[in-house]
Amino acid sequence: MIWFFVSIAFSLIAWSIVAVRYIWPELRRWTKAEALRPLLILHSFRFIGLAVLAPGVVSLSLPLTFAHRMAYGT
Repeated sequence: MIWFFVSIAFSLIAWSIVAVRYIWPELRRWTKAEALRPLLILHSFRFIGLAVLAPGVVSLSLPLTFAHRMAYGT
């Protein structure tokens, strides 16, 4: 379980560097509406996999082990 949190920490560090160096300077030149559009599209994909864990979203016959593997990408 510790490796999961280490992976998240390193991912956060890496994406923070990318955001500060490349993304933020470009977004500052755009209007709010222009800047929010790509950010919302990017983050909309983060929750699609977790939807299989919500009760009633998928069939109850879906094996729980498969749902967990699909949701967490393992």
